[in-house]
Amino acid sequence: MGLKEILQASPQLTILALQEFQREYDGRFVADEFTGFDKVRHTYAHMGKLLGRLAEYVQMIEDGTPISPDDIKRKVIPDLLVYSIWLAEEFEVNVEEAYLTRILDNIQRLHRDKISDEEFQDLKDYINKK
Repeated sequence: MGLKEILQASPQLTILALQEFQREYDGRFVADEFTGFDKVRHTYAHMGKLLGRLAEYVQMIEDGTPISPDDIKRKVIPDLLVYSIWLAEEFEVNVEEAYLTRILDNIQRLHRDKISDEEFQDLKDYINKK
């Protein structure tokens, strides 16, 4: 399936479609030999650069220096998605499943007192059925 067809099939770009879209993009535009540890190392390096941009933004705000959040909005956030998908592909992880499992774990560990047993169990059952 092509890039446009993936977007047409899922116009709201679900997490699953995002992962499929990135897989198709990478298959067409990212070198085939760019896999395995080399891809993980490359991802690590670029995530470090993104965190540096975020750190600079935080530092400037804390120092009272005006700075636009445009770089964070246009580059950092989308690139974090790309790199998350790259890691997911390298480690054969379904991002949607991993995300929902992590959120459920966070609720269990950190917020169990803020959700009823019934609501938690309903959510858990729904996620486990997906």
